[in-house]
Amino acid sequence: MIRHRPGILEIDSYAPGDSGSSLRQAARLASNESPFPPDDRVVAAIRASITRANRYPDFESTELTEALASRWHLSPDQVSVDSGSSSLLRNIVTACAGPGTEVVYGWPSFSSYEHTALLAGATPIRVALTPDHRLDLTRILAAINDRTRVVLLCLPNNPTGTTVDHTALEAFMEAVPEDLLIVLDECYRAFVTDPDAASGPRLLGRFPNVVVLKSLSKSAGLAGLRIGYALSSPDIGSLLRAVRIPFSVSAVAQAAALACLEPAVTAALESNITATVSERKRVYDTLTRAGIEVVPSQANFLFLPHQHGAQEKVRLLAQDGAVVRLAGPREIRISIGSRRENDHLLSCIGPLTEGMQKSSLSESHLT
Repeated sequence: MIRHRPGILEIDSYAPGDSGSSLRQAARLASNESPFPPDDRVVAAIRASITRANRYPDFESTELTEALASRWHLSPDQVSVDSGSSSLLRNIVTACAGPGTEVVYGWPSFSSYEHTALLAGATPIRVALTPDHRLDLTRILAAINDRTRVVLLCLPNNPTGTTVDHTALEAFMEAVPEDLLIVLDECYRAFVTDPDAASGPRLLGRFPNVVVLKSLSKSAGLAGLRIGYALSSPDIGSLLRAVRIPFSVSAVAQAAALACLEPAVTAALESNITATVSERKRVYDTLTRAGIEVVPSQANFLFLPHQHGAQEKVRLLAQDGAVVRLAGPREIRISIGSRRENDHLLSCIGPLTEGMQKSSLSESHLT
């Protein structure tokens, strides 16, 4: 064994949803992907960019950065493009945290938060959600101390799909130290319908210690190309540029993202989002009518708590071609897919109703 950092092999790696390789899948609902393929105009932009694959991509993602800055009424030095929000998260924590420091976040939440903190040598600090599965901003505020370097807030939260009121988030920002970086992970914000929900971009002009993460994987259907961006103050943008991996955003991803910002494509994407929100309500209503507990969601997935024998239920659903995600020892997350995929899921929800009156499955084998 070569010499390496102590404990690095003991850090749990990120566990992706099902890879989709099984031919038996009728409903791929484990990874919060868009069920809609890229628009034809996006495909055309991808094909055109492939012809220049012998050249390095634009290091600065200049055209895309300027287009995003215009979209959000910011200056280009307030926009940082990278290969997905996970890369941006790692860059943020690398720039601000390390041994002897702490990274605070709600739990359960996106598993990459803990992984990223540990890779940086920082101590991850979990703060339990409220009883209704929301981020507990009061307890998160109480967890902040002199060692805290980054606070990660997933809004809407993955895997619960919940968010917080914007007024509550503003009060939280007013209470935290001005030099503490607050990350608002808004990868699922496009699916929010609550008019009072927290909005990161509304805080940027007032709080220079905020960075807002956006993803084109979910709402724009570019999960396979890995591209996301951060909105921030120019100072935070400088930090992110100082630690980024060179050429991490491919020319193909840049071209696809630019095409998604064209008005006609944006309108088509908005139509897809509306369809997903409609399907979210339909699936939620059907599951709840069946007596299954489901947390009301503002994202493109649903969270099922108190599922006794969750691991076995996920396995049984997969046998029927409905692939969902185990989100904890007694929790299941179901992505919203196409109407056909959702119909298939709803046709085989029998395992989800088991144990509602009694727990007949042993929990001893659960992870």
